[in-house]
Amino acid sequence: MSGSKRNVWLIVGLMLGLVALGSWIGVRWIKRAFTGVMAEGRQYYDEGTRLGRSLTATACLDTAFARHARAPNGSMGQQITEGVFLEACLRTGAPDGLCDTIPPAGSLTEVMKFSLWSVEQCRARGLTDRSCPRLFQAVSNHCRRGMGQRG
Repeated sequence: MSGSKRNVWLIVGLMLGLVALGSWIGVRWIKRAFTGVMAEGRQYYDEGTRLGRSLTATACLDTAFARHARAPNGSMGQQITEGVFLEACLRTGAPDGLCDTIPPAGSLTEVMKFSLWSVEQCRARGLTDRSCPRLFQAVSNHCRRGMGQRG
């Protein structure tokens, strides 16, 4: 084999080795990060469940907004943990007619009205960040599942 072919194969082998090493490191990093996210989500779920046992649905929503106002950075992780907390709190909280005040979000027209309404609700609470209205999505999901009716 000539020297130039050997050099080409050496370079190809090194590149494949680097790709394999990078892939292995990436998989390990993602696995570790995912485990951390799942643990954090579980913590927020447990906290929401525990707190919800002593609150009404409206108090759960107020608590979620108070927590959001302390750190409104809007990161994807924060939005997920806020939603997990609120859904767990609503699931165990006492129904108090909160769902009677939430507009439906079934059809496209209703979704648009719901979106505008949720932005207005956030502004009324002094919150103007883009992630605030997403908290109402957890409430809408809860009400749509029929879990918020008075028992």
